[in-house]
Amino acid sequence: MRPVFKKAAIYAAVISAAIAAEIAIVRLCSDREDGGDGPQVVRWPVMGTVAQMTSRKHVDELEFGELFMRVQASYSRVEQLLSAWNPESELSRLSAAGCTNWTEAASPEVRPCYEAALRLAEESDGAFNPRVGEKLRALGMGRGRYSRFDLGAIAKGFAVDMAAEEVERAMGGRYFSFLLDLGGNLRAVGAGEWRTGVRNPFRGVDASQPEICAVITLVGGESVATSGNYERFVEKDGKRLSHILDGRTGEHVSGIAGVTVVTPREYGAMLADGLSTTLFVLGPEAGAAFLKRFYPLARALWIPDEPASPRIIATSNMAGWLERADWPVSSLR
Repeated sequence: MRPVFKKAAIYAAVISAAIAAEIAIVRLCSDREDGGDGPQVVRWPVMGTVAQMTSRKHVDELEFGELFMRVQASYSRVEQLLSAWNPESELSRLSAAGCTNWTEAASPEVRPCYEAALRLAEESDGAFNPRVGEKLRALGMGRGRYSRFDLGAIAKGFAVDMAAEEVERAMGGRYFSFLLDLGGNLRAVGAGEWRTGVRNPFRGVDASQPEICAVITLVGGESVATSGNYERFVEKDGKRLSHILDGRTGEHVSGIAGVTVVTPREYGAMLADGLSTTLFVLGPEAGAAFLKRFYPLARALWIPDEPASPRIIATSNMAGWLERADWPVSSLR
């Protein structure tokens, strides 16, 4: 599948249903008409999802294409090293070999991802657990793809950070404004603001509901990630269960439909990705306390799994920062 460069009318929404399972954030922006001033956009498949790179009109077509090649190569390299699905990836080979010291054995370029995953596991007392596959096997649940060490809840954010560094190196000190999106893990790179919408997790149950339930604005260096139970799930005893597992028990998490996390530049997209899963497991009260202790600059919101009376629970720094919210918002103190 070749990358598609768009130069078409007003765009405000979602990538097709075929890939929607991986998309949690809906972008609000416009594509460039031929001869117009809208953004340049390219999207392509990678890491089991769809990547998108958007640039405002600060580079010409040739340079935009060159930057795309850099970002594409960066994502492909991370996939080659960290994929739990590819038996030839470095992660899979280390797992098959019975690796125990992951940070020492991994290639230096991806060690920060392993270190961040292990740090989140320690800080959250195992709620975030890259070794959850081992626990599932111990419980008799481990089948198929469950790796001994799985970075699926943090690797896409790490890849976005690596790609952002590529763009920044290439652009040097010039003015630029890019938005990187890898399966709903977004990072604003350079200057300017990007408006994003938080997806309505109940739209799949009721198609008449609006597509988004809140709007936020990212500025240069900020990242956003969402974890949800509304696209990827399993059925058990007639109940729909989230694909997200509590790393402490191996059980499916219930009660929360979605969590969105915004992080500043110093935390990056990797932590936004990992934190969205961690906070999904911990829930609002424990999650807010966790952020206050370890990541006070992060902002977060939770959407309880209550489609009959939808609402948003947000950290105090997120509640006052939402540009728009279509449901009642309660703030955690």
